[in-house]
Formats: sequence, C-alpha cells, structure tokens
Amino acid sequence: MCRFVLAVLVWMQLGYPLVLFMSGLQRIDPELYEAASLDGATWWQRFTRITVPILRPEVYVVLVTTTIAGLKVFAQIFVLTGGGPGNSTLVPAYFAYQNFFERADVGYGSAISTTITLLVLIIAGTMLTRQAREDG
Repeated sequence: MCRFVLAVLVWMQLGYPLVLFMSGLQRIDPELYEAASLDGATWWQRFTRITVPILRPEVYVVLVTTTIAGLKVFAQIFVLTGGGPGNSTLVPAYFAYQNFFERADVGYGSAISTTITLLVLIIAGTMLTRQAREDG
C-alpha cells in the first residue's frame, strides 16, 4: 500500500519540478556547452560545472516547495489509506487531523499543526538564507 501512495504522490508532484527545470535549462546558453566541449570537457564536467550551477535557483525552489508539499500531505493519505494499514502511512498532517477531529484532543492536534508550521518556516528560511549567501 505504501508503494501505491508513494507512486501517487510522486506522480502528483512530478510536473512542477519538471516545468521549472525545463525552463531553467532554456536559460543556459548553448555556446557554454560548445566551448566546454571544445576545451575537452566530458558530459559529466559540463553537467557539474555548467548546468548545476546555473540551475541552482531552480533546485532551491523545488527543494523548498516539495518539502513543504511533503509535510502537508493530507488529502491523498485520507482518501487512499486513512493512515493505514496500521500506522504505515500516517503522516504529520493526518496525525494532527486524527488528534483534532477523531480523538477530540484539540490541544494536541493544534500543537502538531503548529510544529509543522514552524518546521516549514525553519526549512524555508534556511533554504532562502543559504540561496541568498550563494547568490550574493
């Protein structure tokens, strides 16, 4: 069951990074690759020294948004598995829902949601600070 959920979540999240990376690749001047080839660079050297540094802003955006999306996954788990079998697909957002609505433990559910929000803010702030340091 977990593999099915994973496949669904990957399928849902695949389009956004794909579009970002494809648009980022269009920003790269083909002359850079041609000059590197003439200088004797292998495909790996062209990838690591031209493509990756130029696509770094897209990588940061994709990392932040997919991490946030992964932390707030609720509807897919609720519809596909309901957190089961057992607790094998129990994610933080669904756990907060269970505590808040099913167990009527409003305080604990709110604490979980607040922790998720703080975690998202810390991750986003860390990634944005790191990106700003590398750009500036």
